[in-house]
Amino acid sequence: MKKIIISVLVFGLSMTTFSCEKDYLDATPTGSIDAASAFATTKNANAAINGIYRAMVVRYLGSQGHFGHPAMMIILDVLGEDLVFGNSSNSWHFGEGRWQSHRSDQGNLARLPYEMYYRIIGNANLAIANIDNAIGDQADKDRIKGEALGLRAFSYFNMVQLYGKRYVAGSPNTQLAVPLVLEPTKEGLARNTVEEVYTQINKDLAEAAALLKSSRTAKSHINFEVIRGFQARVALTQQNWASAATFAADARKGYALMSEAQYQEGFAEIGNSEWIWGFDHLEDQSEFFGAYFSYISVNYNSSVNRQTPKCINSLLYNKISPTDVRSKMWVKAPTAANSIAPPGGVRVPYMVQKFRLPGTPSTSTMGDIPYMRAAEMVLIEAEALARQGKDADAAKVLFELTKKRDASATLSTNTGASLIEEIIFNRRIELWGEGFRFTDLKRMNQALDRNGANHNSGVAVIFDVPAGDVQWEFLIPRRELDSNKAMVQNPL
Repeated sequence: MKKIIISVLVFGLSMTTFSCEKDYLDATPTGSIDAASAFATTKNANAAINGIYRAMVVRYLGSQGHFGHPAMMIILDVLGEDLVFGNSSNSWHFGEGRWQSHRSDQGNLARLPYEMYYRIIGNANLAIANIDNAIGDQADKDRIKGEALGLRAFSYFNMVQLYGKRYVAGSPNTQLAVPLVLEPTKEGLARNTVEEVYTQINKDLAEAAALLKSSRTAKSHINFEVIRGFQARVALTQQNWASAATFAADARKGYALMSEAQYQEGFAEIGNSEWIWGFDHLEDQSEFFGAYFSYISVNYNSSVNRQTPKCINSLLYNKISPTDVRSKMWVKAPTAANSIAPPGGVRVPYMVQKFRLPGTPSTSTMGDIPYMRAAEMVLIEAEALARQGKDADAAKVLFELTKKRDASATLSTNTGASLIEEIIFNRRIELWGEGFRFTDLKRMNQALDRNGANHNSGVAVIFDVPAGDVQWEFLIPRRELDSNKAMVQNPL
């Protein structure tokens, strides 16, 4: 852990733009510089916060396929049953999809979230520990601290879902999760329990909510509504249905759901009215073949997109109404006339059309990336209401979304388990490719089931994983076990 969490920031970034990697992160141990000086002013601290956000979107492990948090978004859907590889011509993320990489202590997927989120946590800790003594306006100090607390909570929430067992409301949740590192340190710490980690996440988010306002300079930064969105996600995972519904409703205030025309524009523009939080890419900050759109878009000319386009689970797609605009996000029988592909790219059944960069073919290398949308909050609110038995209210909230996606949609008359199933169906097609399916299956204690769909047995390899199986837990990286004697491994 000491190698992971003690990286520090080199400042010099503007509040709304990011510089290239060498300009903002340095692997020098904290003992070699004065961290307090780095946070001596709010101007410096603003640059520090920019550096933390930028750490979400760089390559880790020296691998182009592990481009920070956006890579995790793709991979967490690859781990589920709804994102399908079009063929076997390009093998990026096959090990992840086969449930091999996260079950090896030296696998890329065991390492990527551990190293990335602890880097974010370590730098957030520096901000939290030092910002109160910075020179500058109190409002700026409050905002910076609130953002740092939000980033720390966001990171721990991602990690506890991967490295720990699922949270079970009403139980002690004493199963091991990850170490809670809450201040700058070089010491390896023991793993905290799942309950302890969630308690800290909620504490950080409550404090951040009290410090942050709705106003901000850019959607790339966390504000009050983003914190409410985090709280909604956490409450849903903890089966705290009443809080999940309330937080989700607060998070989406002021964010209009997309029209059908907007829905077909490519999911690459942070200015979209529905986006609450996202990565705002600048054209001169390219990751080329490591970027999110290099692995999932319909028109960026990467070998992955040309050779192995991403597809939707055929069983899921065939349930979508043809009048629903979301049915146009994939093409069941693609041709040159009805679908977009990169130059020389293959077309395969059920291939994606959802993510598209400007131009055909695109001359861009990266687009903006959606981290949180109002549609997700609608679905959280609807699910949380339905799980409380408030079926009429849940159906009404769900209809806010479905009527925007399908002019022929009607208010659902489903109740109970059938209504929840309808909400989850909408969640699966609405949030496809945005990184929710693996954690959704885990939080609902459902099995992985890829049978009967368009998965290639030679590519997917694994088709069934029972709910609660040890394979739902990521292994702790070997390098952490070797350097931290207080660390213990998950069940093999």
